[in-house]
Amino acid sequence: MQQGVRLDRLRKESARAWAIAWKDMRTYYLTPPSLMFGVLFPIALFFTFTVGRNLSSLQSLPILLSQTVFWASSTVGPVVIPLERRTKTFDRYLSAPMSLFSVLLGKTLAGIFFGLLVSIAPLLIGIFIFQAGVMNVIALALGIILSCFAFAAMGIMFASVPTESVGNIMMPLNFVRIPLLFISGVFIPIGELPLIGQVVACLSPLTHTLVLVRRGLGVESFNIPLEASIIALVVTSLLFLYLSFKFHESIKKRE
Repeated sequence: MQQGVRLDRLRKESARAWAIAWKDMRTYYLTPPSLMFGVLFPIALFFTFTVGRNLSSLQSLPILLSQTVFWASSTVGPVVIPLERRTKTFDRYLSAPMSLFSVLLGKTLAGIFFGLLVSIAPLLIGIFIFQAGVMNVIALALGIILSCFAFAAMGIMFASVPTESVGNIMMPLNFVRIPLLFISGVFIPIGELPLIGQVVACLSPLTHTLVLVRRGLGVESFNIPLEASIIALVVTSLLFLYLSFKFHESIKKRE
């Protein structure tokens, strides 16, 4: 009996989370902040740091794909939540018979699907125009999906800042996102970093995104086992989601 009640509650919570995610997808994906920080900014960074480096299209594709997943997934939460605080929509969610976890899970799902949607374009361009081959489908799929989860949850965690301004969240978030690009092998090969830099790189989820994407596309990568990268992204996803819940819960109690 008790197990049936739990399953029914899980079903209802999942349905509510999906309803929130679907609403965010229809409402916020084409807003200027989402397009600016989730699509245009990573493309601009990609061309800024790759033009003139004599990289082949096959070497450039994992960089572009990892960047788009990273920026797009982590942008939705920091855009949606402050805008909904401004319109009091976020408060109405919490005053309704809906748990904080369902709300945050819905926002995380919206970030995941935005990351998946944006990453489709460079992947298809690489495969059909530049003739890139997918050598390990599982590694590539897990790299993209788990990274979308991890970075979407990271964005939700930063969105716990109690503000109605997107910029007030984007500023501290970018202070984390931009340094991650330079320690994760995106612009500077990890092998060229000093030993301490290589150790720090192994702690970055973006490093493991790049490892899995490169292995999936058959490009030489830093010597990290695939299993270790998969576990790192799973652990990071759950950690960010847990911290997101705790931070938002703490803010809610103070209000």
